[in-house]
Amino acid sequence: MKKTYEVEIASTTYRTFEVEADSPEKAQDIAFDEMHEDCEISKAWKQNAEVVFCEPLGGTSHMDNDEFGAYIRGD
Repeated sequence: MKKTYEVEIASTTYRTFEVEADSPEKAQDIAFDEMHEDCEISKAWKQNAEVVFCEPLGGTSHMDNDEFGAYIRGD
């Protein structure tokens, strides 16, 4: 006997933008602006986009986890 199944499928892709900014918040704003201007990115992808990573190019190896958290929050 056949049963009915609920199947949820998710797909995640990533894009990286390198931008110049004075703060992590401004960098994210600029990256979102660039993303919205990119006509190759679908409207659905843009609507579901969220920042998963933001740090200065070259890393933040001089910061411990608490310092990095404060940096990202702009504290």
